[in-house]
Amino acid sequence: MPQKKSVRKSIPKTNQPNIKQKPNKLKIIAISILVCFGVYFIVWNSKQINLEGNWTPIKITLNGKDLVSANPLSDIFNIANQVTIIRGENQILIDTGEDKKIATYIIKKNKFGKTYMELKSREKSLNGNFEMKIDTINLGPQEYLVKVKLHSKKTYLEFQKQVIVPPWKPELPRRGQV
Repeated sequence: MPQKKSVRKSIPKTNQPNIKQKPNKLKIIAISILVCFGVYFIVWNSKQINLEGNWTPIKITLNGKDLVSANPLSDIFNIANQVTIIRGENQILIDTGEDKKIATYIIKKNKFGKTYMELKSREKSLNGNFEMKIDTINLGPQEYLVKVKLHSKKTYLEFQKQVIVPPWKPELPRRGQV
């Protein structure tokens, strides 16, 4: 029997999707920017002093007038006298029982290397540059007393905070670790 030869007809080429696509340039740029931000925030260290939190006032003098109440009950309950520093909003809130005073701050260094705080407020005595002194007293292996003193011509603010640093806990051993 004679064999028939098969005739192949060419199929017209249609638009087939490319299996090997070039990576989108926008994706590469976006990923590289995210990696750069990640490296920046890992390495970045803020030079600003962190004073955030609630502080116990020792002495608050505005325009020569002492505002810290001498009531012994306020010392027991610590409700009336409090200085709160909010870092995200750069604000100092001074609560003396009768009224609250709010000031915004910027921490700077002058040309001699002294740290000062520039305050802006509706209260006239809380406007201007205040020289800032921070004193840290070691009370124990994990306990510190931090005292902050701010003063200008007629205004003096002194407040303190007791800081307890939790002990370092070693990492739990993992399987295969010696």
